Amino acid sequence: VALVGTVLATCFTVVKAGHTGVVLTFGAVEENVFDEGLHFKIPLIQNVVQMNNRTQKIETDGTASSKDLQIISYVVAVNFHVNDASSASLYQNVGTDYGSVIIVPAIQESIKAVSAQYTAEELITKRQAVGDQIKDALSEKINQYGLTVEIFNIVNFDFSEEFNAAVQAKQTAEMMVGIEEILL
Repeated sequence: VALVGTVLATCFTVVKAGHTGVVLTFGAVEENVFDEGLHFKIPLIQNVVQMNNRTQKIETDGTASSKDLQIISYVVAVNFHVNDASSASLYQNVGTDYGSVIIVPAIQESIKAVSAQYTAEELITKRQAVGDQIKDALSEKINQYGLTVEIFNIVNFDFSEEFNAAVQAKQTAEMMVGIEEILL
């Protein structure tokens, strides 16, 4: 009775909310995945790996260059999710470490490609347009793996000390000219 109970208990698996169950039969990935809930599986032959399909966040930093060859340090955050239908393929081809294998390098490449199209000043003044363009480039790179970018946020752009000093000097000079015009 205990043996039958144990065998019956291993015949079922529960896929957690917000996940899909990738079915492995003797280690081979099956095309069809299990949705959330209770499912039958063949004991000792099938195993189920849970793939997270909820919104996830990756934050990364790095450096890039602007069109005017200024070095930019950045921190960005990306919210994304794994498409349910792509869970099995993503698991088979990449595994569960898709964040560091696919997303982070794609973020870095997208930022470098887009920031090279703008001057350092434009990166500041056109921040929303730059962010949208980076999100589009990133989406194009990772959509083929079944990953969807939900939100792309530029947390911070920093420039070299020399560039910051030059910007401050320019603003001070413009302010001094404005004051002189008022006094005359």
